[in-house]
Amino acid sequence: MYIVGIDIGKNHHEASIVSPEGKQIGRSLRFATTHKGADSLMSFIFKNIGNSPCVFGMEATGHYWYPIYSFIKAKGYTIYVINPIQSDSLRKMYIRQTKNDSIDSFLIAEVIRFGQFGTTSMADENILAMRQLCRYRDSVISSRTEIKLRIGTIMEQIFPEYEKQFSSLWVSTSMGILE
Repeated sequence: MYIVGIDIGKNHHEASIVSPEGKQIGRSLRFATTHKGADSLMSFIFKNIGNSPCVFGMEATGHYWYPIYSFIKAKGYTIYVINPIQSDSLRKMYIRQTKNDSIDSFLIAEVIRFGQFGTTSMADENILAMRQLCRYRDSVISSRTEIKLRIGTIMEQIFPEYEKQFSSLWVSTSMGILE
């Protein structure tokens, strides 16, 4: 089975196709992190290996990997998301330890081909979306708390008696007066 290794980036990804024997098929493809870019990846694969079965491998790099992961998963392919340390350890085995996107995508495919990797477990898309929303909510609450503390500090400096007139600086009557 062919393996497509994808090196993840912010503005573009790089993909290499590797045969079951470990030979790189054609040149690697650099493609944009857009839907059009993902479509060009699928065209690249079809052009090089036709309808031959393949699996994908990619590193979990920040949050940049998720859109292409979702796109490929929706197409029904098997995807292995690996820890970047695993491909880095394979790079150290090669004589030329250079690092570029083309070599990285090849090494990711090789890690998958050798089968010596631990996969990152993936939660359902709804759970991932909820996790993101919860993290955002926590961030907003944290920001709100910080702003309230700053306002409270300023109010204590310019009008120390004000807060003592209310059960809290933030009750509706106090807020109405401040507006």
